Amino acid sequence: MTFADQLIKQRKRAGYTRSALAKELNVSLDQVTQWEHGDSEPNLATLRHLHKLYEISMDELILNEAPNQSVSPSRWLAQIDKALKRK
Repeated sequence: MTFADQLIKQRKRAGYTRSALAKELNVSLDQVTQWEHGDSEPNLATLRHLHKLYEISMDELILNEAPNQSVSPSRWLAQIDKALKRK
């Protein structure tokens, strides 16, 4: 599952429309659409807001891995770095 797919899955699971999520995050509807199409990624502050809003760990949000799975710090940082460098 791609990061974009994870964003869609979690938004739907939480019962948000794209429009409602954009309003909650104080971003444009176009921005949410770009994230969900994989054209861009949310910044770190928005990722923090999403993980709290969806009540899931950052690992689950970013890496699509449940919190009980072991993820090395270097892998987690590499994934965050990769996500932040894509634009």
